[in-house]
Amino acid sequence: MIVFLDEVERWVCVYQECNAKCCGEGVELTLEDYERISERHSDFAVFDSSLRLKGKNGRCIFLREDLKCEVEGYKPIACKLLPFVIDEVKYGDEAFIRLKLVVDCPGMGRGSKVDIEEIEKLATKFLHEKQGMMRRLSEDKEGFLRELNLQSMQ
Repeated sequence: MIVFLDEVERWVCVYQECNAKCCGEGVELTLEDYERISERHSDFAVFDSSLRLKGKNGRCIFLREDLKCEVEGYKPIACKLLPFVIDEVKYGDEAFIRLKLVVDCPGMGRGSKVDIEEIEKLATKFLHEKQGMMRRLSEDKEGFLRELNLQSMQ
């Protein structure tokens, strides 16, 4: 189930105007995100309670000095959800994801019409991929992390 806490008609990323404030550290990754990015980069993720992008000075490890994204063509699903960010994810009888709008974004109300159907597809994909990763973690956490070449930070 996907729940939108907010609505938006139009949005465009104007990262230069807000200093790319959405690009913080700790963006949650799915296993497929990790595998896709690891084809080109190494040492970019950590595992705390979930698989996340590392940060650098409180920002995303892939945010360049010119504020552009180093992984633009293959960025994580969570980044593709913009202008929405993940507020909460729960798994039970039915997987649940709650999305909220990025706070104080200068691109709100500007640019193209937001494709809510595409956001829903991405959120569903995120839930599905995370659920598969959680199953693998519950079966053999240490083996899974070893396979990914990561250490648990717990």
